[in-house]
Amino acid sequence: MEPEEQIYVNLEELGDYRTEYHRPEETETKPVRTDAVAGEETETWPPFKVTTVCLGLLCLLLLTTVIGLGAVYDRDFKQLSRDLANHTAEKDQLLVRYQNLTDERDQLQTIHELNNKLGTCPHGWRQFGCSCYYLYTRKSTWANSRQTCLSQGADLVIIDSQEEMVFLNKLGARLKFWIGLSQSSTHRYLSTWAWANGRSFVTSYWQNDRLSYDYYGGGQCCAAFNSFNSNWRIKSWSSEVCSQVLQWVCEKQAQMSFLS
Repeated sequence: MEPEEQIYVNLEELGDYRTEYHRPEETETKPVRTDAVAGEETETWPPFKVTTVCLGLLCLLLLTTVIGLGAVYDRDFKQLSRDLANHTAEKDQLLVRYQNLTDERDQLQTIHELNNKLGTCPHGWRQFGCSCYYLYTRKSTWANSRQTCLSQGADLVIIDSQEEMVFLNKLGARLKFWIGLSQSSTHRYLSTWAWANGRSFVTSYWQNDRLSYDYYGGGQCCAAFNSFNSNWRIKSWSSEVCSQVLQWVCEKQAQMSFLS
């Protein structure tokens, strides 16, 4: 055998030997993928589907958050509305109280100013309007009663209104006292009634419907105040002989106060 042929044979044998003898790991059979596994791998979701699912979940989470925040906002809004209503009611109450206090202050200021204008009365005298009144409980004639009043810087009471009549009626119970009204003379038909200060009276409160011109043996008649029960239609005055002794009421102007 020629050398070249021998070399060729050796190479073939060597190749056959390498085919028969190889590393164990090369002889292991590789797992062959079945159709099922291959099918699973081919069914994997595309990326856009995953993105869509994620966005859906985010939207659901956002919607849940919005609903939760809306509920919290609604609760807080209702609470704030109640607080606002309560504060508004308190403010209105405070305004009413402030207005009441302002009115009371104005009334007190008015009373204070009126007191300064109306003046004050001496101790024991009763005040009505701008006048002071004093009821003498002892009895005397009309002339002596008036003289006592004059000595006090006053005169027998001169009645100008129904309110003054009501005030005098509250000076006591079952009263009967002289007032500053009398006949101008003792003449039965020519005599007229007039107040002690010379002023003619307009409003009268006689007990009888007609003015009394009673004539008591030539004596002069004077008017007396009698207590009454009804303030609607007052009937109080009576004609009495001036020499009769009765209680009397003096009236004088209140003393002006210059205190501020």
